[in-house]
Amino acid sequence: PPVTLGQYKGLPVTRRVRPVTEAAVASELKSLARRHAPFCATSAPAARGMRVTLDFEGFLEGAPIPDSRMEAVTVVLGTGQLMPAAEDAVYGHKAGESFRFDFTYPAEFRVPELSGKTAQFEITLHSVAEKTTPELTEAFAQSAGYASLAAMREAVRAKKQKIHEEGADRAAGKQLLDMAGANMTVDLPAEILDRTAQNEMKLLKERLSRSGITLEQHCKNSRTTPEALEKDYRAQAESRIRFVLAAKAIAEAENIVVHPEEVNAEYRRLSQLQDTPEAEIRKALPEDTIAAALAAKKVQRFLLDNADITTVMDPEKE
Repeated sequence: PPVTLGQYKGLPVTRRVRPVTEAAVASELKSLARRHAPFCATSAPAARGMRVTLDFEGFLEGAPIPDSRMEAVTVVLGTGQLMPAAEDAVYGHKAGESFRFDFTYPAEFRVPELSGKTAQFEITLHSVAEKTTPELTEAFAQSAGYASLAAMREAVRAKKQKIHEEGADRAAGKQLLDMAGANMTVDLPAEILDRTAQNEMKLLKERLSRSGITLEQHCKNSRTTPEALEKDYRAQAESRIRFVLAAKAIAEAENIVVHPEEVNAEYRRLSQLQDTPEAEIRKALPEDTIAAALAAKKVQRFLLDNADITTVMDPEKE
């Protein structure tokens, strides 16, 4: 529908920044120490998270299975590097032990002569090592690439502060775009808002039903009514639509564009973030969807750069 923008520059907004507490810094330093922890040999039984080195070979009716032998294989238990049956067999054993376990191949295994057969696998466990978390000392900080423990502490603080600042920017930017959407003039079709609210009510009933709760019980517990819920869903739908329309209108008014290389970079980022092939991300999210999301982020940044900002430390998070 046609949109007439209202005020979107100079809007007042409060950025609420979470403080970086000493407890948060200490927790992050401990996490860093755990990540840098070296593996040290142990006489304890193998357990999840430990690193083991082993030989591995399969036998069928007493004869070795071709290409099944692996020697001096080093894996960290619990990371999926071993097949589950082998990993389960390793747990509880100590370095120097040899043992066997049975494994039945699937009925439609890729090697026909092994399909449905039960084989015996032998494992010789050469070593077991567990992580030993280092002390937070000057030597540890220097080994991690910092000039001193104090420098390491300040780097951790700065990194967390940057994350908190970026979070405050995102929240304030969204709030500004919501405000811009509320300030614009647009005639939204009532049937779309009604249909969206009714669909949300349907989804709510389905979620409640899976938990054995009726809508009436939910409303009683929440001190509301079905009519109030549907009205709220309708208002949320209008706010979301206004958000999208405002982002598009402001981008056009301010010549805010998203370039193809930015879209491609976002696909790569999502692929790495979700550990999913980029081709699958592209199938699930069309380019225009990615471009619209990136444009909305740029618009929020523009609104933030042109807003009347008050920044406060959020006392509730201290």
